[in-house]
Amino acid sequence: MTAERPTGLDPDEHSYPVLVPDPDSRLPGGDFASLRRQSRGSLAGRELCAWGLFSRNFWLDDEMGELVTILDLLAPRIEDPGYGGYFREEYDTEPTIFTFGNGTYGPLKL
Repeated sequence: MTAERPTGLDPDEHSYPVLVPDPDSRLPGGDFASLRRQSRGSLAGRELCAWGLFSRNFWLDDEMGELVTILDLLAPRIEDPGYGGYFREEYDTEPTIFTFGNGTYGPLKL
């Protein structure tokens, strides 16, 4: 969502923002990515907010390693452990679900 590269990412290894929607995506309805501030209720008269990330992208098999990079960046910042999302191989019928907790994620099989 920003032109600034996160610290620690090698520009040669991670050369482009992977969540940018591809205008020529093969996905029905196209790619989509959204990062927005969401209300989580209130406590002692103060609104509680969190960031919500939703991304639906078509990636080739050799790009799936980028998912690990994204999850490594997100996991330490997740406050509420639980469901994180899923990915599905093009011809698989069942998705692989991943969860967040204790600063990490899993199970994840690539």
